[in-house]
Amino acid sequence: MRSLRQKQRGIALITVMLILAIATVAVVSMSSARQLDIRRTENQLRSAQAWEYVYGLESWAIGRLAADSTAGKVDGLAEDWSIPLARTIVAGGSMQARIEDLQGRINLNNVLVEGKISKDDTKRLERLLAILKLKTELVQAITDWVDADMDVSYPHGAEDDTYTRQKPAYRAANRQFADVSELLLVQGMTRETYLKLLPYVYAVDGYAPLNVNTASAIVLRCLADDISADQAESMFRARGKPFAKVAEFLKDETVADAGIGKYGLGVSSQHLLLQGQIDMGKTHLLFESQMQRDSGGAQVVKRQRQGLAHD
Repeated sequence: MRSLRQKQRGIALITVMLILAIATVAVVSMSSARQLDIRRTENQLRSAQAWEYVYGLESWAIGRLAADSTAGKVDGLAEDWSIPLARTIVAGGSMQARIEDLQGRINLNNVLVEGKISKDDTKRLERLLAILKLKTELVQAITDWVDADMDVSYPHGAEDDTYTRQKPAYRAANRQFADVSELLLVQGMTRETYLKLLPYVYAVDGYAPLNVNTASAIVLRCLADDISADQAESMFRARGKPFAKVAEFLKDETVADAGIGKYGLGVSSQHLLLQGQIDMGKTHLLFESQMQRDSGGAQVVKRQRQGLAHD
């Protein structure tokens, strides 16, 4: 009898220990789930707060561009709007931003003018690819992407017959680029090529002249054949004071013998890019807002999140 009672007490003890273990696991699990919920909620709140600061930075940029629109019709690299907003402490974190002139780049949609392929603009794009040591035949695929017809530009173009064989299948846009990221859909375009090209191109509706006052030395090299890197750098440095007219740029001693024509050039800009970073505790938000201005001010036409991370 004593042995049986001892066994029963042993079983009871094991049962109690098992119940305690299960209860402990349940409590720990509930605590972990609660902590995860709390952290998720904190991240959501920080993200929401970060986006409010994005809207605030857009208002700041609109104000700067609107003020500049009354100051003159020439845009250069020394404009007030081009001065970056240094890292600024705000409630809950910090923010920083800068405005870049998109018209210092090449508008991809310039290759199509009034429904026809522009030889001058496709040549500039081809030169850019060559300067960056990328495949120049990509120009044919790019022009096929935007033109309205289904005729393939041989030997390196592509239309629906090529794209419908992809997995997943899709069709050529046969319209202007809605966003520069569409380049990734173009036949022959790799992500590596896209990232090399990205700092020098953009996409807006219609034709947008290249602003010679804000173009980089690499983009200036695209304006004519055989412009060396040193020549382009001299052109770039010559703009201590922005050119008031394209004719002044073409007459400058660094430009006059380069064989550059006036087609598609300008000295002012309507398309700009606001780039910013918001840091809220462990939440970090990178964004870009494409902006357009006119005589009435400026407005945001596109907003994109470039990255969101939680430490």
